[in-house]
Amino acid sequence: MNLNHDMLTPVGTIGWFAMLVIGPIRRQQYGEILILVIFVMAIIDAWAVAPAALRQEQSSRLEIELWAAALFPYMVILYWAGKAVFGSREATKE
Repeated sequence: MNLNHDMLTPVGTIGWFAMLVIGPIRRQQYGEILILVIFVMAIIDAWAVAPAALRQEQSSRLEIELWAAALFPYMVILYWAGKAVFGSREATKE
């Protein structure tokens, strides 16, 4: 695959961080954000080593798995956005 391995770190870090912050805000459970702040360095460190792992081990399977994990939070966020938009449309019809 010809994906830029250097982009894996920001894409994965931003996506997972955003998903883990947006989830508790949606549920109005703000205490969970404190837990996230405590573990934020572990989240960032996990994605910081991903490009190095891909450079060291040239594996298409590893690349697909890491990019899938990096893009997963964006799918969850899009799902939440779609649910909010279409849920509000159905509520206004009733």
